[in-house]
Amino acid sequence: MRALTFLARRFVAGETIDDALEAVRELNAGGLKVTLDNLGEDCANHRQAEAATREYLHMLDRIAETGADCNVSLKLTQFGLNLDTGLARDNLIRVAQKAKEYGNFVRIDMEGSFYTQKTLDLFYSLFSQFPNMGVVIQSYLRRSQKDVEELVRCQVRV
Repeated sequence: MRALTFLARRFVAGETIDDALEAVRELNAGGLKVTLDNLGEDCANHRQAEAATREYLHMLDRIAETGADCNVSLKLTQFGLNLDTGLARDNLIRVAQKAKEYGNFVRIDMEGSFYTQKTLDLFYSLFSQFPNMGVVIQSYLRRSQKDVEELVRCQVRV
């Protein structure tokens, strides 16, 4: 376990938003832009989806308060996509709206192939309202080249 913690430290900025923002400040000082991700996926219930959403709203508040040069990335199953598409949509809207108010950006991480189309459908349904969103595409899926071509055609940050 200790070895895993040591190896993860390079990619995990800390256990709190303040730890993460300190790491962001150091990276920004070196000329790097950063994205923050609250690790987790596949919430088990609506309460967990709400907690994840509140955490992202708090992250965006703290990013704005500190002036950190970073955005956020998220997994839709944290917001309830594995439970109810409407729940995930509502939670994503809340986060995308807050990011838009701050002039910040939200990147939707791609999860397992079971969620690829659901993720893209949800993304496309909101992109015209929230052009401050982008999406990650898995490079190893057969469909990925066509997905990237369509996203680029729509002027999405991929």
